[in-house]
Amino acid sequence: MLKKYKSLFLILLITFSSSAIAGWITRLNIDPWYSSLNKLSFSPPNWIFGPVWTVLYIFMSVAIWIVYEKTKETDNIFSKKILRIYFYHLVINLTWSFVFFYYHLIFTAFMNILFLIVAIIILMILYYPRSKTAFLLMTPYLIWVLFASVLNFGLYLIN
Repeated sequence: MLKKYKSLFLILLITFSSSAIAGWITRLNIDPWYSSLNKLSFSPPNWIFGPVWTVLYIFMSVAIWIVYEKTKETDNIFSKKILRIYFYHLVINLTWSFVFFYYHLIFTAFMNILFLIVAIIILMILYYPRSKTAFLLMTPYLIWVLFASVLNFGLYLIN
């Protein structure tokens, strides 16, 4: 039984490593550039992003883990494929922080977030027939990233 949770631990480790890198890039580059940007009236305060992303990273990790565990014995090819897609999606997620906070390319970051939305939807489509729970765990993530895309595009328009 402990072996089953080893894969969850590894997925969480990789996911939160990606998150740590994104957070590091953000922290190093948030001031003075981001602080000086005009913000939308409905932009959340900066402190909200950390807790929200922490929950979302847990949800997305558990979602991929559920699907991986359900399929690794019955469809090993799919289980490896879905892990690859998940990790590619993490790279897209991580790339946004570099593009936005490090390079200050607001419109390019918006394009990046559109690719992230597509990646999330692909994962959700692949999860749905295998685990409704995994699909549902991804729903808050999709909603948050859709909201983030509105914020990103709004920042592009007003700055």
